Amino acid sequence: MKEERILIVEDDISIAENIQEILELLGYVNTDIANSANQCIKIIKKYRPDLIFMDIKLKGDKDGIELGEIVKQMVDAPLVYVTSYSDPTIIERAKRINPAGFIVKPFNTNDIHAIVEIVLYNKRTKPSTETAAVSTSSDSPFLVTDAVFIKADNAFERVSYEDIYYVEANGNMVTIFTKNRDYNIRKSMKEIEEILPSQLFLRVQKSFIVHLGQIDSFNTKEITLRSGAMVQVGRQYYNSFLAKLSTITES
Repeated sequence: MKEERILIVEDDISIAENIQEILELLGYVNTDIANSANQCIKIIKKYRPDLIFMDIKLKGDKDGIELGEIVKQMVDAPLVYVTSYSDPTIIERAKRINPAGFIVKPFNTNDIHAIVEIVLYNKRTKPSTETAAVSTSSDSPFLVTDAVFIKADNAFERVSYEDIYYVEANGNMVTIFTKNRDYNIRKSMKEIEEILPSQLFLRVQKSFIVHLGQIDSFNTKEITLRSGAMVQVGRQYYNSFLAKLSTITES
């Protein structure tokens, strides 16, 4: 019996079970199946898999490449795409997140065996990227790492990240809502995203960025902040938002 845990993300249950059966024949008995993005995120949070097989053409709001981008932020596990498509555009999109490999349908036992052994061997023999990410994130290029300086009137005012509630886009302007005042700035949301630290702030809708530490409650449509403000969550942003939070569910 091999100890590594493997997650199969596939909305065609027959294909998912086929991969699972092959893995079990190879001695990998710690396997899980997810047939949607939400289920994938829940399983990753609970079990922290060592390897992930993911179908590119998943049904739902996100395909396997978009979901792969979220998964890469959650766990240091190699990602192997399962696909019946050789479209160069799809391959180029997938290459951006550095997958460990591809399996093309229809596949056989030897195909699965080869990719699993090579990918897991490489994982065992290289340093953890999570450790590298921690050290990199702590090396900020800025001398002040707990606040941003916002120009208001004729001076730059220091605003602690903890005092920022959320950011809202309004045409070619953004409003930064904070504990002490609101700032109207001629910036794009993309520019604001690049300035605010990603470990604290997340875009949850085309027009909104929220401070994750200011969240009081949320559902699939809106977030209630500690200030009492309510912010909408876009459907295409919900899974990446959920992936950033520790959650406990009934099931």
